[in-house]
Amino acid sequence: MTTQPEYVTPIPPFQPLWQAAGYTVPTPIQKAVYWPIKRGEPVLGLAATGKGKTLAFALPLLETLQPRQGSQLLILEPSAELAMQVREVVRPFAAAIDLKVQGVVGKANLKRQLTQLKTHPEVLVATVGRLTELLNQRQLKADRLTTLVIDEADLQLDPEHLTATRELISKFPADTQMVLMSATEQPIFQELAQWFGYDFVRCDTRRQDQEQQQTAHDFLIVGNHHKAELMKQLARGPIAGDHALVFVRHQGQAQTLFKTLKYINLKVGMLTGRESSQERQRIMQQFRQGKLTYLVTTELAARGLDFAGLSFVINYDMPSDLTSYIHRAGRTGRMSHQGTVISLGNDHDRRDLQKLVSPNYQIRTVYLIDKQLQTDKPLKTKPIREKNWSMPNEKAGHSVQKAPELRKKTHKKKRFRDQKNIGKH
Repeated sequence: MTTQPEYVTPIPPFQPLWQAAGYTVPTPIQKAVYWPIKRGEPVLGLAATGKGKTLAFALPLLETLQPRQGSQLLILEPSAELAMQVREVVRPFAAAIDLKVQGVVGKANLKRQLTQLKTHPEVLVATVGRLTELLNQRQLKADRLTTLVIDEADLQLDPEHLTATRELISKFPADTQMVLMSATEQPIFQELAQWFGYDFVRCDTRRQDQEQQQTAHDFLIVGNHHKAELMKQLARGPIAGDHALVFVRHQGQAQTLFKTLKYINLKVGMLTGRESSQERQRIMQQFRQGKLTYLVTTELAARGLDFAGLSFVINYDMPSDLTSYIHRAGRTGRMSHQGTVISLGNDHDRRDLQKLVSPNYQIRTVYLIDKQLQTDKPLKTKPIREKNWSMPNEKAGHSVQKAPELRKKTHKKKRFRDQKNIGKH
């Protein structure tokens, strides 16, 4: 078998766009998956968030497509917002080699999507629901499909979503190349041969990615009733002039926190997944432009979203498991930028969090002092003491001054019978 040369740079049409995106050398995952994907092999790619996974699978696959030969590449995303984000990343690279990219998602105008599909785009970026709907209605044909990419595969192949995803996969040609991309492990990844009938090439660069990351994992000890006030102090301190993504567990908690922060005059937005597509785009645009200090969300609503240069992530509520923490933390410190994850809770929460994320991350306790996060514990100020009335022992021959007796003021009870007899004595 011929040894392939090391992948060091994309093909010439892609290079200006690649460099404009901030790359000078391929990331570890881009190097690892390039040749297996281009050779048409089934691939499982595992890499830390923010390490260029989208271009890792997109660039080698775009090189294999034929213009004006129908839809050949399908990229499956777990949400409409993530599908639109990936579409915008892939589109300029596709245009550079005369290929078209189309989004097929719910929460968008169906009639407009059907009109655009008549142009026979070579690349489709879709969500399971809308794509299944169009295939069942025979509004879309998949007979020319050569490759299926399941992005965020840890989510799309988890027990809750596996049935719908497998049903969709069954509609594609049997020889379709499968590419799975994920930031975290799933039990099913160890059973892919049983599910699909063939082995996958496993490319795992997470350990190497972690060594290159520049993200601090901090913990601020605070009681639940004081968290909102601390958010105000953070906005005036280390986050002043910047913005932060704030994670809670559930939609109801997001709505409560949004109202609380708005009440104390903080610039805040909210993403829960219930918003219309236009509303979500408007809120994300405000956040990216720095018009909001805080964007309150859940990990499901913000899964995979890329906020370039985001410096802060705040865990207002503790994550439920390691996967949750990884995806929350992965919104910051992307593409070798510095980032900070700040978790809020009591000392018990801190111990539980460290157990949860060990040995992947080391949580450090920090303190908010003079509007800065510091690792040195502040010195406690001594309480002001009252005058010390105890004097040297009488046996030592010193005169002793006794402390004046502090008598409690007596309050005469106001009895009804006494009030009745006033003036009768």
